[in-house]
Amino acid sequence: MSIPFSQGKLQGAELKTILQTVQQQAKAAALKAIRPVLKEFLEAEVTAKLGRAKGVARQVSSTARPIDWQCASCGCTDANQFTRDGHYRRNLETGWGHLEDLQVPMLECQQCQHDVICSFTILQKYQRFWLDLDQDVLFSSGLCQSLREISQRWSATVGGSVGLRTLVSSHQSTRAVSVPSSSGTNHTGANGGATGWHLADHPEPKRKAEA
Repeated sequence: MSIPFSQGKLQGAELKTILQTVQQQAKAAALKAIRPVLKEFLEAEVTAKLGRAKGVARQVSSTARPIDWQCASCGCTDANQFTRDGHYRRNLETGWGHLEDLQVPMLECQQCQHDVICSFTILQKYQRFWLDLDQDVLFSSGLCQSLREISQRWSATVGGSVGLRTLVSSHQSTRAVSVPSSSGTNHTGANGGATGWHLADHPEPKRKAEA
């Protein structure tokens, strides 16, 4: 880590440059650390589903071991018929920034040699953003932050645009949290009620007409 400090007190542009450098290097270090952690959890879930560690031969048995993952072709849910089949790579937007080339385990069904649909606990299929976006949106709504504030913060974090519709979708998909009040009524959390969000409340900014 090389940061050029001067002998005097840092001010203005010099201070801003130092802070930006520290922030960038901290983000890079966090992303480097989170990749193996996510991969380890994914591999651990595969091991739990299959009931055998990596490298252990599959045992053919007449007794099925049904799990909640299934073959995309024949619909088989017997873990005894599934084997590891390498990895595919995907990108992910996280609270630490843009994560590239995360290795996600794949399984193959030995009944028909087609891919198994793996619904990982910590990784949603076809989702650009990781689960921490949902948690941040829910937490920020409790702090009365607007969608626009959250959008601006996440856009700066991932280095790209995070639209209001993405946040509304995340907010609505998060499980509702009901808190009983003294009057006996419930204040609904994520899916509506007092903290419900709608795009009508946060319209997209109008673009200036081109000259």
